[in-house]
Amino acid sequence: MRLWGAVLLAMVAVPAQAERGTVVVVGGALADDNADVYRAMIEAMPADAPDVVIIPAASGIIGRSVPRAAKAFAAHGVDPARVVTAHIALVDDPDTPDVDESRWNGGGSDPEEIAKIEKAGLIWMLGGDQLRIMAALVKPDGSDTPMLAAMRKRLDKGAVIGGTSAGAAVMGEHMIACGSPDIALIGPVSRDVKDCDGKEEEQGKVPLVLGRGLGFLPGIVFDQHFSQRARLTRLIRAVACVEAESVTGIGVDEDTAFVFDIGHETGFPVGRGTITVIDPSEGHRSCDNAVMENVRFARFPAMKE
Repeated sequence: MRLWGAVLLAMVAVPAQAERGTVVVVGGALADDNADVYRAMIEAMPADAPDVVIIPAASGIIGRSVPRAAKAFAAHGVDPARVVTAHIALVDDPDTPDVDESRWNGGGSDPEEIAKIEKAGLIWMLGGDQLRIMAALVKPDGSDTPMLAAMRKRLDKGAVIGGTSAGAAVMGEHMIACGSPDIALIGPVSRDVKDCDGKEEEQGKVPLVLGRGLGFLPGIVFDQHFSQRARLTRLIRAVACVEAESVTGIGVDEDTAFVFDIGHETGFPVGRGTITVIDPSEGHRSCDNAVMENVRFARFPAMKE
């Protein structure tokens, strides 16, 4: 692990923090039986914090996605009584007529929900729409909600923060809000996330839209479902166009995780796919026509225990 971690660390410069915390970025479609990924998350949890808190804000099918996630954690050794759901969401699941999840839209400021985060050893963000996560956890003025502030404190104190699919997209300082890979290199680039509203990337007509992420890993922009949805061109353009002095792009395949131990400055992939790293730190990048000169590209197969 440490050897691969050292290789990735050479490309991913993330400042160390005094306390040990771990960020786990899963590229989506995490299989319930992927013991390597679940073990990486569970074993990194602080011994004195056994609670797993599920954040369903991204999901539109909470009635199915939350029970499935809870069952998977239990199958890998977490006490089912220790798996709890933070009531934070923006849209109602029509398949749960007895619950209107859209009423959870104030969860980011609800003391009862924040108290769950304050005891968490692992905070797990489900997939769906990354813009829902941002809207739920970030105030309109761009500042942290109390729940997001609590999540940062837990990470600083050694907890694990993980996310899959949309939950992965928000992990970096920068975020791909939406965008069709087949026009990413030649189409316009927007920095207004409203340009994602109501558009389907699969139609191949959605321009690349960049925004801010939650910033658990500074200087990083993630892309998920990476190989499965042929998103290399999209990540290249994102790295070229992010307005920052330095940025590294990391593409994470499905059923695969990038695990970064902040306290020990060690990053490595686990699971069943690969991690792709785009590092322009020793080259030149320009958003116009996605110019990338002397940029390092590397692909790392995931490790198995």
